[in-house]
Amino acid sequence: MTLVVGIRCTDGVVIGTDSAMTLGSGQLTTIEQPLRQKIDVVKEKIIVAGTGEVGLSQRFKHVVEQFCENDVFQEKDIVDVGCDLSELAVENFLRTHLKTINYGALVALPCKHNAELVEFSVGSFQPEVKTKDNWYASMGSGQIAADPLLGFIRTTFWGDDPPSRQEGIFAATMVLELGCEMAPGGVALPIQMSVLSPNPKDKQRLSAYRLDQEELLEHKGNVRDAIKHFKKYKDILHDKTTRSLPTVPRE
Repeated sequence: MTLVVGIRCTDGVVIGTDSAMTLGSGQLTTIEQPLRQKIDVVKEKIIVAGTGEVGLSQRFKHVVEQFCENDVFQEKDIVDVGCDLSELAVENFLRTHLKTINYGALVALPCKHNAELVEFSVGSFQPEVKTKDNWYASMGSGQIAADPLLGFIRTTFWGDDPPSRQEGIFAATMVLELGCEMAPGGVALPIQMSVLSPNPKDKQRLSAYRLDQEELLEHKGNVRDAIKHFKKYKDILHDKTTRSLPTVPRE
């Protein structure tokens, strides 16, 4: 069980997760443990975060590492790259006669100098490229809480246009923090986050890196400030209601 959030921004891609790992067999969940690293950053180029069977996650990471050896993928169309990764992963999964792919993933990677986000669906592992019209996704057991939060943030902050990278980090932080509080179980704080964005020393090259907990503090503070701002509207609403009440004449 997990919560994964991915946002394709105007100047990069943000992928974040919770930090819970659940143990068990089949439908039986036995215990929940903290997992220090739920996001893989492959050779500072590709970010991978998944949901489902841990063994399949390990195998997909291995596929991505081998795929990353050849930088030619960066010059290909992102749809073709998504198909290539899906084909290689499914071929690997079928080696052990897998009938159902109980695993899905969000992958951020550079293609033709653009930071791209691809969702690989649970069950079929088919790729969906996130675009300027459909630029975010969530996966895992916490999706039931995350999707409404993402929809609210789009309505409130984004409108019809993708956010900047900083806005994306803020949004992912808010969704993960609140999602971990609201989800019925299987997800837990602290949140983890990685970013694919232009390299500060070479703007033509995209680099993938992790945000440490200290770097996330500022964004968590922004989330708290935003929630405080929403809470203040209660006072405004109260004033409006009070002014609109009819005056009762006294004898």
